[in-house]
Amino acid sequence: MAGKHERVVREGGRVARESDGARRSGKGAGRSAVAQRARLASSSASGTDPLTISRLARRFGLARSTLLYYDRIGLLRPNRHSPAGYRLYDPQAVERLKRIVELRSAGMALTTVKLVLETSTPLADALEQQVALLNRQLSQLREQQRVVLTLLQSRSAARRARTMTKDSWTRMFRSIGLSDADMRQWHAHFERTMPEAHRDFLEALGLDAPEVRRIRGWSK
Repeated sequence: MAGKHERVVREGGRVARESDGARRSGKGAGRSAVAQRARLASSSASGTDPLTISRLARRFGLARSTLLYYDRIGLLRPNRHSPAGYRLYDPQAVERLKRIVELRSAGMALTTVKLVLETSTPLADALEQQVALLNRQLSQLREQQRVVLTLLQSRSAARRARTMTKDSWTRMFRSIGLSDADMRQWHAHFERTMPEAHRDFLEALGLDAPEVRRIRGWSK
């Protein structure tokens, strides 16, 4: 009888110890889960979570199609893909896109942006070239503006525009200081930017088809 009682006591103690161990294990797992959630929350709060392409586009005010194009030309590729196949961008990619947006805001071509980011091309050199390009464009715009304002000064000339001859236009251009080279550049820009309007203009001067083709030919 005493031996039976002793076994019951020993078994009861083992059950109690196992129950305490299970409770401690459960508490440990709970603390681990809480710590993991805290780490995830901290990561999210610090902005280190990767962004999907849609979230990245919204952050910079860009179209999703723009980022898809950047991916296609190798300018900005995702760092990895989610199990569902979504593009994911880490903070380094976000910083790269920030620089891309800055350079594009300066009017820099995508090919030049890529050279600056991926080669040893100095940023200062690229920006100086961009300034020179902008200055040339501004000069062309000022010249076009001067021609337009000169033409607008005479309403009668504007009304006769479609009946004026080639010689009349040539004299008018010379009167405002345009050289032969300037007039060729004017025709070239007209042909490049508005080819159909340029053809209509030449035809309105009374030029025959071969002459129109000749002028448009050297204007290209």
